[in-house]
Amino acid sequence: TTSSSSNNKPSDPTSIWSSLLLGKTLSSSNNTPSSNDTSFPTKNLPSQHRVIQDGGMATMDHVPDRLNVHLDKDGVVKKVTQG
Repeated sequence: TTSSSSNNKPSDPTSIWSSLLLGKTLSSSNNTPSSNDTSFPTKNLPSQHRVIQDGGMATMDHVPDRLNVHLDKDGVVKKVTQG
């Protein structure tokens, strides 16, 4: 769903997660992320998620509510998709 608000904030889940994750690494720390952190705790990802390493294999099944976090070769989030 999209929002007609005039504040230009993303309203679909993929855009929201992209704004939180792109350019960051994933960590197992328990810290609460802030906007200037370079890492994001995996515990704060939705329960339905998968992390796909650069060059890694992923099943082709489509799960609409699943967050797919794609990492580059250095472990930095390069893309976020749903499905």
